[in-house]
Amino acid sequence: MPATNPDGGWGAQRTPLPAPPLRLDPAQCDGELDAVVLRTFVVSTLPPDERRALRERLAPDERARLTAEMAGPEGERLLTVRAGLRLRLGQMLDADPAAVVMDDGPCPHCDRLHDRTACSPAGRRLHFATVWQGDLIVYAVCRFPVGLGLAVTDEPGREAWLRGRKPARLAAYREGVARGRCSRPRDGSVEYIVRYVDTAPEYGCVV
Repeated sequence: MPATNPDGGWGAQRTPLPAPPLRLDPAQCDGELDAVVLRTFVVSTLPPDERRALRERLAPDERARLTAEMAGPEGERLLTVRAGLRLRLGQMLDADPAAVVMDDGPCPHCDRLHDRTACSPAGRRLHFATVWQGDLIVYAVCRFPVGLGLAVTDEPGREAWLRGRKPARLAAYREGVARGRCSRPRDGSVEYIVRYVDTAPEYGCVV
């Protein structure tokens, strides 16, 4: 990238790989990025019965805990985010969504949230990341640590989109660090890959 790259710093030295468009239409849709699978939900387009069906994917104690953590519309959205994640992980791990064990708590080394994993009863493991803003929910699932960043632009147009790239990239980088490496000097042998995903202009965001 040229020296005038608006990302600056590390982003000026690494060229993001091209990515296929991730169409954020009302329907659920998948974008395949090699080993990374993306899935989006637009919450406001889900009928009430579909939302209820999604929440039934959660165990009663998990549903109660999440409801207690956040009340009102945001609590309902949190339930939908979690239920959609269980559904997606269950599909990819070929397991009952309720049986998937997720390790998404604070890292024991640095106490931050990163490198979240999910395991099936058969022992298969995947890494995942979740990000949401308003009605838009984006999941990423793959075989290695992954992070997601979502920056909502303040106005339409390319300039606003360029300004949103750096915060989105940094958020994704913080999530994509493998557990254990966070407490040691950065290992130069680890390859970090950045992909900016094309999104519909009307959503005004950078993923």
